[in-house]
Amino acid sequence: MSRKFINGNEAFAYGALAAGLSFYAGYPITPSTDVYELLEREHEQYGVEFVHASSEISAINMVMGASIAGARALTVTSGCGFSLMQEGISYMAADFVPCVILNVMREGAGLGDIPRSQADYDQMTKGGGNGDYHAIVLACSSIRDCMEMPRIAYGLAEKYRNPVIVTYDSDIAHTRENVDIPLQGKADIDRLPYTLRGNSSGTPKLVQNVNYHDPDFTRTLSRKYEEIEREEQRWEAYETEDAEIVLVAYSICACVCRDAVRRAREAGMKVGLIVPVTLYPFPEKAFGELRNCRKIITVELSILKQMRRDVEYATRFRYEYGSVNSLSACPTVADILEIVREEE
Repeated sequence: MSRKFINGNEAFAYGALAAGLSFYAGYPITPSTDVYELLEREHEQYGVEFVHASSEISAINMVMGASIAGARALTVTSGCGFSLMQEGISYMAADFVPCVILNVMREGAGLGDIPRSQADYDQMTKGGGNGDYHAIVLACSSIRDCMEMPRIAYGLAEKYRNPVIVTYDSDIAHTRENVDIPLQGKADIDRLPYTLRGNSSGTPKLVQNVNYHDPDFTRTLSRKYEEIEREEQRWEAYETEDAEIVLVAYSICACVCRDAVRRAREAGMKVGLIVPVTLYPFPEKAFGELRNCRKIITVELSILKQMRRDVEYATRFRYEYGSVNSLSACPTVADILEIVREEE
């Protein structure tokens, strides 16, 4: 272990190295470029193949090929770069190929801009490419989350042979903390047996859309995502046991809401917080544990309140709902407490 003062992007890069990353392809784009730069600097020490791709389209296709060959592969992007990767992600989902993609969200639509945002929520959770598929989506809400999430992401990607997207916003990307770095050399990671490498029979294996050779593809696909939705819901809950008002937030908004809950409790207000860790599958089970709640307030950096719709469906529309939402400017503790006081 060594302790370093690093930001969320750098923590994610070190976490990926510790998780056994063996291939990286990417094209630098703000606000994710710190990951690219650290891996470019450190890849030889950790035994990682590093490729500067000519575009995000090239990068996602290189990641697909490396993963098929048995690598733990990664690409990192933001905003419009993530949009360019959608066809490749769709192909990997169709071919049951695992990989990890980091999307550090930036303001959109179109080319957008680089300030803080959570506006890619629908694109990530509802499937940005064509066809019937989901990517598993994991959200980081602290710098330590960024360090830990690659290990979780590769485990899920290989368990379900499915793309996994990790996401956070530019505030998490560029906030710095002292973090223990767990790895100083190349990791010795046992690969899970999805790989096409090491085929002793000598007969070439075929990688193609599972639909083409599975006569019961409808059931196969349905069962896969039903299992993911049943088994992989993840969340964190704060002061929800007796909460009458429950905030729901992730990434930088969750950081602000934690402080808002603490301040509200000090003032005698029964406020709690649910932080989704999986954006897909959305953690419906978290809301089944609420007993005294009468109102849910979503806090997000999305003009169109994208996460709120999932909260409403997860809770079967049985509560009152409110929103604190904006773009570029993160709501402050005072903003959230003002809304909570109005509901008291």
